[in-house]
Amino acid sequence: MALAVLLALAMGYRFSPALKDFFSPNQQIALMEKRLQKYQEIVDSGKDLNDRLDSLNKKAQDLESRLLEGKTPSLAAVEVQNIMQQAAAKSAVQISSVRVLSDKKLEPYGYILVPVEFQMLPTIRQLKEILYQLEAYHKYLTVEKLVVQEYNKRDRQLRCAITLAGVMKRNEN
Repeated sequence: MALAVLLALAMGYRFSPALKDFFSPNQQIALMEKRLQKYQEIVDSGKDLNDRLDSLNKKAQDLESRLLEGKTPSLAAVEVQNIMQQAAAKSAVQISSVRVLSDKKLEPYGYILVPVEFQMLPTIRQLKEILYQLEAYHKYLTVEKLVVQEYNKRDRQLRCAITLAGVMKRNEN
């Protein structure tokens, strides 16, 4: 008889959540504390993610401020021309011709590369100064092509063709 009662209690404990809660409230509390701690960690990691997202957005804005500001590739090409004119004027070099080349869409990224070709007759020192100024300029600029030929040996002049490209953000119109 005692064995039957013991067996009935064991089965009742096993299958009845009400009896289980009655016999082990400390275990339930510990389990709930672990869950609460886990959820708190998830919430805290979300705060870190928001901080990181804000930081990345600020970095993206800083980097995009270095893009050309023209609304169209033509206006961006004018900005590239002005940058080169300033660099050439600081080095006392006359630009003999300017040719705007066709822009290149950097497809998956939503940007446009705007190349402009310049012809000039600098000395080696003047060319070095121009390239340094272009490299140090605060906008993203790349020298895509540089062709240098000897022009006047006595005056140490070179004939240069420089293809300078800037990057602009594509308008989604």
